[in-house]
Amino acid sequence: MIDIHCHILPYVDDGAKHMDEAVQMARIAYEQGIKKIVATPHYIEDGEYLSVRIDKKVERLNYVLKQKKIELEVLVGNEVFITPNLPSLIKSRKINTINQTQYLLIEFPLFSLPNYIENVIFELKLIGIVPIIAHPERYRFISENPNVLIKYIDIGVLCQINSGSIIGDYGKAIMEASLNLIKHDMAHVVASDAHSMKGRSPRLKIAYEKVQKLYGEEKAKELFYVNTRKIVEGKDLNISIPKRIKRKDGVKKLLDIFKLNSKKIQ
Repeated sequence: MIDIHCHILPYVDDGAKHMDEAVQMARIAYEQGIKKIVATPHYIEDGEYLSVRIDKKVERLNYVLKQKKIELEVLVGNEVFITPNLPSLIKSRKINTINQTQYLLIEFPLFSLPNYIENVIFELKLIGIVPIIAHPERYRFISENPNVLIKYIDIGVLCQINSGSIIGDYGKAIMEASLNLIKHDMAHVVASDAHSMKGRSPRLKIAYEKVQKLYGEEKAKELFYVNTRKIVEGKDLNISIPKRIKRKDGVKKLLDIFKLNSKKIQ
């Protein structure tokens, strides 16, 4: 497996606090069957995290892992908080795409949909960048109306679900939202979004087994193996046409649970 969203790089953001923790995260990942990890430290323009040049840090971590005989490779990336200046940041090489491919992991605000998102996506597509929305199941505006993702997917945007969401680490409502997106072909890849060696650690295996049980081996392999490899290799993905999600009785109750759970998420 390949994990395309992981905060394993030490001393950079709210992920691994030191090299020992990064090594322990790598050990956990390797035991899960993960062979490559994309280091995606946060990039927030004019904010706390501005991890511009991480090449040397990734090189250092790979060297340490080799010395520890952990057969896992770390690749360069970023998780970039969306901003109107995102296309300019790409052009000026201030942020890192996934393994220097056309794929870029982007993060939205948890509670509101910025009115400039469509313009930014359009400009990114013009310069050949394929945005991957990080953990859409965690955003309230998507939980309230999951079908909002369809218009983005239709113009070439991809969606990455957190493995922890699938197994209920963020609460029942977010779990249901993640499974709903998978069921309706609005999810294209699963990643760990790991931040530490405990709690939010780089574990994918249980989520893989759950998806396999619910939606079959082909879907599980697509989300955990096939698409992740294509992304780090810069290849195009073959994606299904997303299906609209019908609102059911009791959705308000789920949204109330989501709002309660979202207050606990950091």
